[in-house]
Amino acid sequence: MNEKQHSIIERWERRWLGLASAMSLVFVILIAANLAFDSNNVVQLKQRANPAEILATDIFSNPGVIETSANKYRVAMVAQTFSFNPSEVRLPVDSEIEFYVTSKDVLHGFQIKSTNTNMEIIPGEVSYSSYTFKKPGEYWVICNEYCGIGHQNMLGKIVVLPKAVYAQEQANPVAEEASLGQSVFETNCASCHQASGAGLAGVFPPLKGNLAATSKLDGGKDYLVNTALFGLSGSIKVDGGSYNGVMPAWTQLSDEEISAVLNYAISGWGDDGVADITEADVAAARTNSYSSEDVHGLRQALGLE
Repeated sequence: MNEKQHSIIERWERRWLGLASAMSLVFVILIAANLAFDSNNVVQLKQRANPAEILATDIFSNPGVIETSANKYRVAMVAQTFSFNPSEVRLPVDSEIEFYVTSKDVLHGFQIKSTNTNMEIIPGEVSYSSYTFKKPGEYWVICNEYCGIGHQNMLGKIVVLPKAVYAQEQANPVAEEASLGQSVFETNCASCHQASGAGLAGVFPPLKGNLAATSKLDGGKDYLVNTALFGLSGSIKVDGGSYNGVMPAWTQLSDEEISAVLNYAISGWGDDGVADITEADVAAARTNSYSSEDVHGLRQALGLE
């Protein structure tokens, strides 16, 4: 190699070394700026304990939105296969939002689209991040960690409202029973039947529309109450699809919770079913001693496949 070639190579080496050094400096500056101006958005581990212990705490036994101080809100959410509880939260724009999220069962993700909020949600841990939504609109929450066969349907929604609209909503809350029914559904039923009531084809039957139709049948209300209390097993057909699974009994829920969740599932998605199930109806049905197979017989007696 002659002296001229050596000089050219040396010149290009200096250029590449200079470029690499400049890029490294830019990265360091960006990291420092992020820590200085956006440190609250760095995901933090707030708690580690037995999952059952975490879920029993006040913040997660009744997840949702709480105003902690002026213009500051806390959102507690539970990730579970295959839904978020609550599935939708409504928040005011330009407010500091603190997210506390834990998992009920397996590893999940918590990513708010169009933001830089992205957390890994691990059973037995509470993940924390904060964010301020600058624009009103709908922000989808997705699970970006594969969690099972219904992973693709695991969605949540954050509705960000102008402050005046949010204040007006808070002054006119939804009916208490509807709120309880939705909460019970999202906690106990949405992991199979989905928050929308659409179910999973071939795995979990849809409830939307079908419970409303059943509620109008003679004896339909009693069948629905017994199904919630004692479960259902056996082959059924819903909307042309075949299902052969086992729905568990929910006798551990109170009469108030069962009546509320059934009325929500009958009419909560805009269906025109007869949502008049009372706590007394549930209390009376508890005196039955049905098995899940017996409930399947009640279904057939109604003429349902």
